[in-house]
Amino acid sequence: MKRSRIRRQLLAVVSLALLVWADAALAVRVKDIAALRGARDNQLIGFGIVVGLDGTGDSPDSLLARKPIINALERIGISLGSQDIQGQSVAAVWLTATLPPFAKSGQRLDVTAATLGDSISLRGGILLMSPLRGPNRQVYALAQGPVAGIPRGVSRAEALPPEELENLPIGSRMVASVGMVPGGAIVERETNLNLNSRARLFMNLDRPDFTTAFRLAKLINQNLGIRTARAKDAGTVEVLVPDSYLGNTVELVSYIENLEITPDSVAQVVLDERSGTVVMGGSVRISPIAISQGGLQVEVKIPQPPTQNEQGESVAQEITVQSNVILFKGGADLKEIVDGFNKIGASSDDLIEVLKAIKAAGALHAELVIH
Repeated sequence: MKRSRIRRQLLAVVSLALLVWADAALAVRVKDIAALRGARDNQLIGFGIVVGLDGTGDSPDSLLARKPIINALERIGISLGSQDIQGQSVAAVWLTATLPPFAKSGQRLDVTAATLGDSISLRGGILLMSPLRGPNRQVYALAQGPVAGIPRGVSRAEALPPEELENLPIGSRMVASVGMVPGGAIVERETNLNLNSRARLFMNLDRPDFTTAFRLAKLINQNLGIRTARAKDAGTVEVLVPDSYLGNTVELVSYIENLEITPDSVAQVVLDERSGTVVMGGSVRISPIAISQGGLQVEVKIPQPPTQNEQGESVAQEITVQSNVILFKGGADLKEIVDGFNKIGASSDDLIEVLKAIKAAGALHAELVIH
């Protein structure tokens, strides 16, 4: 009874994790599946020095932090050698930040600082003013401020066996050599993206798909006029700016983004063997197939001709036949398989093994992703 209850609980988890599908696909906004070309994030990087550490900075043998400080002091007329900077209160760090589209001068960005040398913790340190550069080597922001996000008592992680790491408190798993400087960078240079001067726009799909691109172009044409949009490929839809929107492209983009579209998707099944989770789409189908898995048995009740009892009343009869082979008709979806396995009390492990076997047999018409 206990084993049967555990199986039912596992199958309940699988059933709750299944993707909910319907006969009619759900319509979504265009802005949730596509974005304007050029309106993208940009990565920024930089080198910086964190000071004020309580003996957790780079060792005296490391010149990564000391050499830049010596150079900075020389610019203000103070001449020192590396041996003159004692203690471990400074650390060299690598800085990263993300410059969002349409960011304006004066806006603030979050910065991540990670140690480059042998510093064991950045807790309590302050980042000195450091330039953040783009791929073209130009400075787009300046970063400075206190390092946060490192709780007290957290130190550099040591190599521990996996079973010991699982038992550690969540806070002790954090890496003290990586910290955040919230709002620590100020934008100094803006990215130029003048939309109102454009005569055409390009909408890029987040997940390229020929059917979705065609539907998007057709949707735009239905709302803005024939030949306004055309699908260039599976990931791009070109939009000619109508005369009524020339010089007011922001309104046009807003209108397109809020149109509702039904995107197409590739049939996919995702299996997580560790948790027993199965996620699948409604477009997944299987070919006719017979399945036999371990000691699982199916009870089939076959009706028989009615008989009469002692009072002369007609009584329905049936016989029960047990089999360890499960048959699925062609075109069946995976929901039928899951429902069938739920009825016979199969575990989530049984379901996962069966799905992998169906894919290997070529009867599962979907991409199988296993984690």
